[in-house]
Amino acid sequence: MPLLPGLGTAYNCQLKEMPWCFSADIGQFCKNYFIFEKPLKEDTSFSWLNVVCNYKNRQEKTMKIGDIFNFTNNRIRVLMFDDNEVFYQTIDDDDIFVYAKYKTISYYWSPRDFFNKNSEFIKSMELTEKELEIHRPDLPLRLNCFSGLFWTNKSFENDYDFNNFINSAGISKEKLIGLNNSKVVIVPTSQQQSSKKPILLQNEKGYFSGEELMNQCFRIQREYVNFEKSYFSRFRLIPNGREEKRLSGIGIYRLGIKGNLPSYYLGGEISMGELESDKSFIVEK
Repeated sequence: MPLLPGLGTAYNCQLKEMPWCFSADIGQFCKNYFIFEKPLKEDTSFSWLNVVCNYKNRQEKTMKIGDIFNFTNNRIRVLMFDDNEVFYQTIDDDDIFVYAKYKTISYYWSPRDFFNKNSEFIKSMELTEKELEIHRPDLPLRLNCFSGLFWTNKSFENDYDFNNFINSAGISKEKLIGLNNSKVVIVPTSQQQSSKKPILLQNEKGYFSGEELMNQCFRIQREYVNFEKSYFSRFRLIPNGREEKRLSGIGIYRLGIKGNLPSYYLGGEISMGELESDKSFIVEK
């Protein structure tokens, strides 16, 4: 299998990271990729499939906000991500967001590992200043996720009362993460996992401390909490009956935008998306 002139052939060779080489299969120069250094064992043969897979892995590790992929038979752009999850929106053939004119959006979500294995990188494209201002990918994707307690219908009379409540679960106010934004929309969640009326929080200081944010979130969520049921539940029909999952804990999770402001929903110790794929939360009959 010939490579570029002067690079020899690709039989029984070991790969070495170098500035570039050419793959006839993917039909393009691969910057920061590989050339061949020394023979491997005689029973080892080179495959361009390995090159393509390794090249894809490199793209995954260097994912950037705004990158365009083919994913689930859709052309999409990454809005925000971390090691665990990816938030994205669909785009048209001109790379314009399909819902660009919408001021209220719930982002599409995928576990990062699933996205990596099932997406095809197309190209990089930075978000505009306006898009960055609206979507705020710099804000945390999740915050203040804890086990050992649940949302309560109790009304806290003051900060001291609130701190005593979280301290009972081993959570100090120093562990609470705030938001560096003057406005945020919080969406409470029923214990059957339906979204309730969103609430706008505003702060003249320009940011919310962790203690202030969580105190407000407990206030927003409390009317949807049954004190006899300290968990969220999800039911679905299965071939031999009905399956139930239960999720306790507390957490704040990125949802999308509401009125072009960042929105978050209130949930348990893991996100509702993660709950769907985690069998450990199934209630044994």
